[in-house]
Amino acid sequence: MPGLAGLSRYPQLFSHWGKMVLGRSYWHTRQGPGPHYQPGVLAGYFNDMTAKVHWDGPQNAQGLPVVETQGRPLLFPTMLLQKALGHWDAALARSGEAERASHEREFLRLARWAAQAQDERGGWAWWPLLGLPYPSPYSAMIQGEGLSVLVRAAQLTGEGGYLAAAQRALQPLQTEVSRGGVARRIAEGVVLEEFPSEHLNAALNGWVFALFGLHEFLLVREDPEARALLGSTLRALAALLPRYDAGFWSYYDLQGKIASPFYHQLHLAQLGALALTFPEHASAFGHSRTVFEGYARSRLNTNRAMFLKLRQKLRTPPAAVLR
Repeated sequence: MPGLAGLSRYPQLFSHWGKMVLGRSYWHTRQGPGPHYQPGVLAGYFNDMTAKVHWDGPQNAQGLPVVETQGRPLLFPTMLLQKALGHWDAALARSGEAERASHEREFLRLARWAAQAQDERGGWAWWPLLGLPYPSPYSAMIQGEGLSVLVRAAQLTGEGGYLAAAQRALQPLQTEVSRGGVARRIAEGVVLEEFPSEHLNAALNGWVFALFGLHEFLLVREDPEARALLGSTLRALAALLPRYDAGFWSYYDLQGKIASPFYHQLHLAQLGALALTFPEHASAFGHSRTVFEGYARSRLNTNRAMFLKLRQKLRTPPAAVLR
């Protein structure tokens, strides 16, 4: 049972979860297939982030959105990078020059932050800011989304500095978790860890975001090591996909966490994009998507998943909640 300090967090947690279930959480707006995505072309992003452009929360002195956790304001890399990708797709959707230019300016402002905020290893350290003692300070999801932002900034501006920053961002993806990176080598290939814990975690959505960042880097610059990593992690993902099948729903990761309805729908969108983009693995990705989509059509399965997810959250509350 949690102590009094732990119990005091439950009102905040219930508020967070309630907004998520009702679709009122900034963090859990629907992320379907990217509306302008074209396989094999650096155009629209594969996942729809356009709802992320609307932030009405606090900002820092530079006008960047900030989040609060444990009473401290922080710049959350995932949030800033996803907002950038949302502005990119919003610019593609606008026919009016002024509106398109506005979204491009905001995209570039966030891309400049991404390039400037990289550390000497090419990463965006996050877990130490939350006080979480992972072996690595990085997240594969952040690295992948950073790559997707930086290569688009290079394409839009023609500035080589963005491509150089993208090249640096590969380093944590190519480094083992035990050596401070986010790559975990297993028999099936390389897992790209959103949460680089001591043991295999393999959060599905974060792995896919990381994988697409690698893929999009390779659309603009060939790199043999990155190419080999992409092939290895694709093989691993295709091989491990059956382990994300709970028999009625999808698992969030390989530690047995049930996906929330939001993440289950995100898995569907991601698997669809994977099948389109990587035809050599389309059978595996398409099969899992079809199975998971069938689960989602059942109200009984949805209610069961929500009940189990709530029970898991109550038993093991998250170490930090972003607001």
